[in-house]
Amino acid sequence: MSEEIKWRYLPAEKDLAERIKATEAEHYVKPNPSVVVHWGIASRVAMLKAIYQDQKDGLHSLIGHGRCSCGLEVEARIESLTLALLKSEHHRNHRTLKPEIPVFRGMVGKRLFALNSSQNSLDQTWDELVLGYAAGSHSGIRFIPSAFTAIPNN
Repeated sequence: MSEEIKWRYLPAEKDLAERIKATEAEHYVKPNPSVVVHWGIASRVAMLKAIYQDQKDGLHSLIGHGRCSCGLEVEARIESLTLALLKSEHHRNHRTLKPEIPVFRGMVGKRLFALNSSQNSLDQTWDELVLGYAAGSHSGIRFIPSAFTAIPNN
């Protein structure tokens, strides 16, 4: 028996260029914040930059557990949150907030904040999804899309 996937929209992300600058400026407040505070600031900046880049490029991608850069958030107990997000029919345009068929970003590499030099687990999950579901091969050459659209099987 299938369970309905719950979803909701988070508030629209606006004025991201200004918010990025303001958040980066938090590194320079007096007295100097602790290293942990700096990590938090770096994490917020990385997230804002990822969302801003998706807005500029008109692409969708994973930026939180079950959260798309368009503000769609899904809750699923029966399957992967990432797949539930990919399959959702509730994506919206980043700027107009009107429903749209999403074009998803390809591999993201290391874009969200991680404490060491490795990839953030969300970025890793997204890249694995792209490699596992969207990539293809032909004549021994592997093709990895820079953007793709998920089309449900009928």
